[in-house]
Order: sequence, then C-alpha cells, then structure tokens
Amino acid sequence: MIGPDPQPPTERREHAFRRPTRSARAAGDVRESHGGRRLATGITIGAGLIILAHLALAFSFAPYYLKGWPGPWGAWIALAMVVAVGAVSRAFWRNLPDWLYVALLAGLIAPLWLDVVATAGLLQYGVTPTAGAAAGAVLMPVAAIRGTRIPLAAAAGISLVLAISALVQLDSAGASVVAGLSVAASALFPVVLVTLAVSGFRRLVGRELDLSLVQSTVGTPHSAVGMRASEELAQLDFDAEALLDDVGAGRIAIPVPAEIAERAGSLAARLRVRLIEGRTDTWLRHAVTESAYLSNRVTVDDPSGAAGLLSQSQRDGLLLALWLLVGERPRSSASPFAVLVACRESVIGTEAGAPRLTIAIDVKGVARRRVDPATWEALGSLGRYEVIVGAEGFRIDIDCGVEKIDITRSPAARAAVRSTGELNG
Repeated sequence: MIGPDPQPPTERREHAFRRPTRSARAAGDVRESHGGRRLATGITIGAGLIILAHLALAFSFAPYYLKGWPGPWGAWIALAMVVAVGAVSRAFWRNLPDWLYVALLAGLIAPLWLDVVATAGLLQYGVTPTAGAAAGAVLMPVAAIRGTRIPLAAAAGISLVLAISALVQLDSAGASVVAGLSVAASALFPVVLVTLAVSGFRRLVGRELDLSLVQSTVGTPHSAVGMRASEELAQLDFDAEALLDDVGAGRIAIPVPAEIAERAGSLAARLRVRLIEGRTDTWLRHAVTESAYLSNRVTVDDPSGAAGLLSQSQRDGLLLALWLLVGERPRSSASPFAVLVACRESVIGTEAGAPRLTIAIDVKGVARRRVDPATWEALGSLGRYEVIVGAEGFRIDIDCGVEKIDITRSPAARAAVRSTGELNG
C-alpha cells in the first residue's frame, strides 16, 4: 500500500537541545576515559616501537658519524628529555595544560635541528636523520590525547625540514636522496594514520553514544515528555516546592502579597502548559529533537501523534533506519540533505480493532543505491514498504499494522484533558 505524498511540515519552533549534564558527562567519560584511553595506549606502544626502530638505525650508522660532541647522540638526548617531561606531566595532569603542550611541541625543535646538522653531508653514505624522524613519532600519542590538527601540522613541518635537508644534498648523494625522502615521509605518515584512526573513533563513538542516549525514548508511552522537558518540569517542581515551603514556614505571610500570588499563578500555568503540550509529542519527535545527529537533518510531520501507536520493535526499526539514512553522505556539497518523516493514521482498509498507520520517509540528496542494506532490514520490521525513486532522492512508503491503544483510559491523559479545559476556560 502506497501512502499519500508527505505534506509540508507544520510550523514548529524548536529550541536548541542542550543535553542534560549527567548524560553529557557520561558520554564524555566513555569516549575519553574508557575507549579513548585504550586507543591512546595502543598508539603510545606503536610510537615507542617506531622510536626504538629509529634508535637501532642510529646505532647502525655509528661508524659513519663524524667525531665530536654532541653529534646525533645529542639529538637523541634532547628527544629523551622531551619524552620524559611529557611522561611525567601525564602523571600529574590528565590533560596536558596549554602552556606545557606548547612547550613540548617547541622542545621538538632541538632534536630535529641537532640531528639535521649532525647528519648534513652524510646522505651519500646512506646516513639519514634518526632522532628527527623519531620526533614525528612522538606526536602520535599527542594526537590521541589532544586535538589532531596541531600534531599533524607539527609532523608536516618536521617532514618538510627532513625533506629539504635531503634535497639540498642531491648533487653529492644522487640516488640516496630517495632514502632521505623516505625518512621524511616516515615522520609524517604514522601521524596521518593516527589522525584518521582517532577522528574515526571519536566520530563512531559519538554517534553510538548519541543513539544509546536517545534510545530511551523508544520505551516511552504513547505521549511523554523528553529529556529537555523533564529538566524544565524538575525546575518548575523545585520552584513550586520552594514557594510552598516559604508559605508553610511563615516566611511569606498569609494572605500572600500580590507579587507572590502572581508568581504562583505563573508557575501553575507553566506547569499545566508543559504537561498538556506534549500530548502529540511522541517518542519519535523527542528522539529527533534530542539527538545531535538527527535534529538538524530530520523533520517530523506528525500532528496527531500517530507514531506513538508503533510497538517497541517497530520503533527500534524506524529509529535505526533514520540513523542509517542520516549516516549516508550526500551526492555533493551542493545537494542539500534532508529527511522528512510523515506519520498518518490510514483510513483505507482499516478494520475494527486493527488500525493501520502510513509512514512516508522522504529522503533528498542521497541516491537509493548508496543506502546501507541494513536500512531496508530495519524498515522491514515496521511492515510492507515501497520505494519510489525521484530526481532529488527517493521516498519510502510504509504500511504498518499497529495495536489499538485507548490513551483516554490513562489517568495522565484524563488529567491533561481536564487541564486543557481549565486553560480554555
């Protein structure tokens, strides 16, 4: 059964969602302390192996080094001092302070310069910088602990200096310049890999954590408040309790002053409005609004709250399908990406006690062939669906069978109806 074309969404002003402090802190703790710490540990071990390999290479070049101090060993001593300071600072600070971060980056100039000077003119014998290349490996755990842009730029600078030092010896070194350029690339390539791994990890964990946090909306009743509304209700409840406590303790005389009475009336009105305005705000609208990844790309058009009729397994399938659709990249930067979800109770083919629900998902900016196959499996849990391909994207029409729910039997719904009558009166 093909549903009707999705209608333009009704005008609705959404506030920018601010995730509650506890859930935001939990998300950051999982990303930075648990999974992030393990990733940083693995990167540190890899960096240590690369540094040891460069040190072993330095020992193999020992017979070719010019006599005198400091030579390349001074560069390695300077590099060891930088690494030691960084290791000790991690024992006192979980995140490196900005001033120490800048000092450590500046400290890498010393081993790089000493090594380039000590190996100048020796490329014709196959002698290449070692401590300077190892300085690039030092930036690998830094990229995992701090941001990736500055360590990547610093590694690019180190690689550029090593490449220039090799190219200036082209006349004397000849084909050995290739070895010098390889060493220069070895200072940058591992940091590039770490940058890609860390960025992908943070993006993946951030998406999965956001999905886990909004997954709680799947188990809510037909209509319920979301996390943002829950915070507002908690604040209203606290203000009302504080006001009643002042009256009961005698801090506010009875009869109450006019300004106190006006404040109490305002609290009561805001509380009633907050309780009744979410009657059509179903789990789907809360999931989209409270998600950092869905809120800017998905629009929900469900004026009657029909999405609340879906079962929990159907809700899981719809939320996962939207998540996978949002994860697809648009055809080009000029193609705007948008997903419109329109939910309607079907009036065709409805039998007594067995209502039908039509969901139309209009996707723009993504070709159907690029959609993850898991999306269609998730949509299959909702019911029969049909895909209609258009010029700018495609539309998915889903015919869902849902259970009949009489929400008017719930005490919360009856209280909301009475509150509506009071406000209208």
